[in-house]
Amino acid sequence: MQKQTRSEVLRRLKSVEGHVRGVAKMVEGGDVTYAEVVQQTNAVFSAIRRINVVILKDFVEERAEQDGASEEMISDLMKAIERVTK
Repeated sequence: MQKQTRSEVLRRLKSVEGHVRGVAKMVEGGDVTYAEVVQQTNAVFSAIRRINVVILKDFVEERAEQDGASEEMISDLMKAIERVTK
C-alpha cells in the first residue's frame, strides 16, 4: 500500500472509530429512535465502503503499473471501480 493511501486509510478509520463511539453513546443514552440508530450505522457502513474504494484503487493502480498497463487502462479501471462501488 502506498504511503499516501495508508495515511488516508488510517485517517478515515479513526473517523469511523469516533463515529461508532458516538453511536454507542447514543444507544447507551437510551433516548434515541431506531431510525436514528439505523441512520448513523448506515453512515458508518458508507464510510467503510469508501475506505474499501480507496484501498481497491490503490491496489489496482499499483498492480497495473507493475504489469505495464497504460495510463488509459488505469484510468478506465478507476472509472469502473467508481461505477461499481457507488
